[in-house]
Amino acid sequence: MNSINRSNPGISPIQKLWLGVVASIILLVLIVWFYYAEPFSQSLSPYWSSSLSDILILLSAVGAAVAGTLVAGQFEKGETPYRIWQAFSIGLWFWVAGEVSGLVYNAIYFDTEIPDLSLIDVFWLLGYFYLGLSLYYQFRLVYGAQVRKGRLLYLGLFALALVVTAGLTTLAANSGLGQGSAWIVLFITILYPVFDLTEGALAIRLSYLFRRGQWSRPWWGLILFALADGVNSFYWLGGYEFIPVKAQAALDFISLVAYPASYMVAGLALLSNYFILHYGEESGLLRVVKTAVLNKPEN
Repeated sequence: MNSINRSNPGISPIQKLWLGVVASIILLVLIVWFYYAEPFSQSLSPYWSSSLSDILILLSAVGAAVAGTLVAGQFEKGETPYRIWQAFSIGLWFWVAGEVSGLVYNAIYFDTEIPDLSLIDVFWLLGYFYLGLSLYYQFRLVYGAQVRKGRLLYLGLFALALVVTAGLTTLAANSGLGQGSAWIVLFITILYPVFDLTEGALAIRLSYLFRRGQWSRPWWGLILFALADGVNSFYWLGGYEFIPVKAQAALDFISLVAYPASYMVAGLALLSNYFILHYGEESGLLRVVKTAVLNKPEN
């Protein structure tokens, strides 16, 4: 691991972290305001007026990806934690690319329907792949000599996610949801929240192994992603037709808040870990830093 910087950080890391929390709350409020009030609808074109919330969500995604890159940079390339957080940050950068491509596709297809499968899906699936790879590296490190046990747990959950997705896809197709869409399109649509829940379950497992420590927290955002993606998939499949208008409005609000909040939770957790690695005890975020046990579960 790169040597810990114990010089006076000026504004303390705790203060910087609280500034990040306040900025995230303000950003979240602005996202909701832009989405519902559309305050600049008279001064901006319809595309830009409707895209303001998406641009702010992109900022939160970039913030999380930058924080992940900073964490990875605190380790030497030959260290296992470097591979963990490098894969994690690459996954987030692919999601940033997905957000950017979403803005581009919205501009191109603003007056019509976006294709069911597009470059957006490619970036999102690559993001899931690298985040899953990060989890795999983490489980290999945690289980140590029991690496086979960790590998079987990871591969077993991944296989279960595919089986559950296939089952839900067939059920949705037989129920008339997503009418007119190919089976593979339905499968990928349902795969997103299932992947979120699977990786979220692995994150909860890591949280248990780490005694709810800070090294499992960057993955907590995936649980919020599962909530947002679940609502979006339900909407896309036509599920809104079966629920009252008030329930639709409630689900829209939950999805709107949970989606950017997932980036913010992950980003703030990564930023906290970066401060711990970079400043050590000077960060004020822990009492004693033992580099030998960094990124390992407590006994």
